[in-house]
Amino acid sequence: MNKLYIFLLAITCLLTACRPAERHITPGFYYWQTRLDVDREELAYLDSVACKKVYIKVLDIGINPASGVVEPYARLDMADTAELRNVEVIPVVFITNAVFAAIGEGKAEWLAQKTTAALESFSFHKTAREIQFDCDWTASTRDAFFSFLRKMKQAMPGKSLSATIRLHQYKFPKQTGVPPVSRGMLMFYNTGDIESESTENSIFQVADAEKYVQGAPPKYPIPLDLALPLFSWTLVYREGEFWKIINGTPADLRDTSRFEKFQADTFRYAVKQATFLAGHYLRPGDHLRVEGLSETQLMKAAQLAARTDLADDATLAFFYLDTAVIRNYPPKLIRALCQKTGFKGDR
Repeated sequence: MNKLYIFLLAITCLLTACRPAERHITPGFYYWQTRLDVDREELAYLDSVACKKVYIKVLDIGINPASGVVEPYARLDMADTAELRNVEVIPVVFITNAVFAAIGEGKAEWLAQKTTAALESFSFHKTAREIQFDCDWTASTRDAFFSFLRKMKQAMPGKSLSATIRLHQYKFPKQTGVPPVSRGMLMFYNTGDIESESTENSIFQVADAEKYVQGAPPKYPIPLDLALPLFSWTLVYREGEFWKIINGTPADLRDTSRFEKFQADTFRYAVKQATFLAGHYLRPGDHLRVEGLSETQLMKAAQLAARTDLADDATLAFFYLDTAVIRNYPPKLIRALCQKTGFKGDR
């Protein structure tokens, strides 16, 4: 009997080990507009995908190019927030890396005081359980940024702080450091060189992202959520140099009297005559590259991201919520992406 019991136990353990491990993934969305005004279509979409969290950018902090002063250069213009009562609202503060290069570690407390005062002016600050900070820090600004985060934690007791984590920071935590926060958001996009006109797609390429997943430490020191891109943009190159980003894929590009495609590449265009595109003046000879992700590319991204060390209760946040964007991505795709990310892949 004992031998039979041991045999059955061994078989059970083997079957359990072979069964794919799963995470509990819930969808969230980023809201990156300058005015908070979620419309009915967007609300219905959030409800259809069972969205639990909305990450709302409330402040952009940068350096004023004219005065050289560190200050908020964009502040969320708020309308009624009652429509978001069914989701958890997480304020996001975007801070350019140049800010920490300018102030150093010595003025981290000063910036924390200014940021805390600005956050307290928003109505949902009192009920927000989490505050997120978005900064692509570097080795030279790490100490200043991390010091700022510690000061923010002291200034907002009872709040959970999170920070965005880029792929290079995920793969090399010893070199880049790990932010002193409760949770990280792994930004699984912007993997290519936006400055190079020859780049195929700077938002996401499997080969580019896989370089950061392969060989990464098996465990990241803090729990990680995941962000995937739903946005598209049009990049403008002038005289071989990167010049400008135009959000979205303007319908005007179909106008063959003003734009022509590069050879058989359907995502690259040349400007034939001086014109305006989405309010931006373009000159003859300017080159355009349209970037975005198809459903197939998103599924590949989710499959690759499943190999990273995501938390078992991870949020899969999509960037970003906008009527024109979500019309291209049906709710069934969002649910499928959550399911795909829920299976832990081999690393």
